Parts: sequence; C-alpha cells; structure tokens
Amino acid sequence: MRKALTLTTIVTAVVTAWWWAGVPETFAASERARLRAHFYSVEQELRARDVPGLTAAQRAARAQLLDNLHRYAGQGIFPRNTDFPTRTMPTFIDYWGKRCGVAYLMEQTGDEDMVLRIAATRNNAYVPELKDDPAVRQWLAANGVTLDEAARIQPDYRCGTIHGGPCQASSGYKVSTGLVVASNVTAFTLDALPHRSSEIKDIAALGTGAVGIIAGARNVGQSGSRGALGLVNTGAGAASMALGLFHVFHNMESEAPSRVRLASWVGARGATGLAARVEF
Repeated sequence: MRKALTLTTIVTAVVTAWWWAGVPETFAASERARLRAHFYSVEQELRARDVPGLTAAQRAARAQLLDNLHRYAGQGIFPRNTDFPTRTMPTFIDYWGKRCGVAYLMEQTGDEDMVLRIAATRNNAYVPELKDDPAVRQWLAANGVTLDEAARIQPDYRCGTIHGGPCQASSGYKVSTGLVVASNVTAFTLDALPHRSSEIKDIAALGTGAVGIIAGARNVGQSGSRGALGLVNTGAGAASMALGLFHVFHNMESEAPSRVRLASWVGARGATGLAARVEF
C-alpha cells in the first residue's frame, strides 16, 4: 500500500509539473507575435482609409509604404527596448541595429541619413515628438501619411530576454520564489539526512520539487530578476525532486526480496566454488 501511494505521488507530481510548465514560450517568441499582429492590424486599417486629398504620386507612395510595412511584419526582426527595461518605450534602432517599424519604412524610401540622425539624438522618441523636424514632415507628406498614422504604426517595445535588457520580477513573484525555495531547501535537507528516509519525507521532496518546477519553468526564457528567479525555482525544484526519486527507488529496491541467492559451495572432494539459486 505504501509503495502504491509513493508511486502514485511520483506520477502525479511529474505529470503535474510537465502539464503546467510545458515548453516555456520565450520572450522573443511572444514579442514577435505581438508586434506582427500590431503591424498587420495597422496595415489593414490604413489600407481601408479613404484618402481623397492625396495626389496620384502620394497614393502610389502610400501603397508602396504599406507594402513595405507588410514585408517588415513578415520578417519579424524587431528591436528590443534595452534602454528602459522596466517599462515599454519606442526604440528607433536598438543595440544590435534592428530598426523599428517607422525607421524601417524611412530607410526603404532612401532616408537612411534621417533615420541615423533620429536614432543618435532621439532614439526613444514617440512619433508626435518629431513633428518639429522638417525632414520628418517632408517624409510624411511625400509618402501620403499623416503624423497620427505614423504614430499608429509605431508600437512600444518591451524589455528583452537574455539577449536583451533585463525583465524585472514583480514583488509577488519574489515572495512566492522565497517560499518555494525555502520549502524545497527544507524538504531537500530532511530527505538528505543520513538516517533511514521515510515515505513522508520523500513525498514532501517530490511535491515541493514539482511546485518549484511549475513556478520557475515559465520564466526561464526571460532575463533580469524574473529570469534569474525562474532558474532558481526550477533548479531547486529539480534538485528536490531528483533526491526524492532517488530515495524512493532506493528504498523500494532495498525492501524487495532478492530472487537470486549466492552462497559458497564445497564439492565432495574438497573443491570450492560459488553456488547460485534463482527463484521463479
């Protein structure tokens, strides 16, 4: 009965940890999906607008601009906000040279010098803050878009993964991490004591280990304090669960009667050897 309870607990803990944790979605993947959805939505919105006041040249330039926006969204190469890791902000060109949507559109029309100038002086500016720039106003007019439409194209960018700026953990996650790690350390210490381990201690180690993995796995792909705490949770949980499993199977093997018995053997003429008896 005790062995059945122990095995049931092991299976439940492992399955629960796997079901809740899954494969953690990295920040890069979720951010790429968010930004693609934003740019595709804006593209459809701007294509649907009636623009009767534009000239034929402006209409053609606007259509080409929206084609470029569609291409930019499909490429999925978006900047990371490493300058303000605790809040969302525009990023014209990030540390690795990746362009934001507006910067990309400007470069596609041959205005690379303007892009580099803005990145050097006002890299985190919102588009409405650039209304005093004559070159920006000229670019908007030439391509048949308004300042509000350009602002609609420009999204905010968030903090990065281990390849970008740090993501800060919330106070609640910090507190829960402390509780989870403390429980894992306690269970690990009790289960590692040299005297005979009991099923209760092993079950406690398995349970707290599963909780640690659940609490940490979803944040492993992030950086900063959130990613670090995710690694701490996952590591402590994995260590606790590993020790619990080791003791459970060790105890099960030591309690199970052996089907093979070995004994010394002496022959009729004094020869010695080893005799084995196998029970089926």
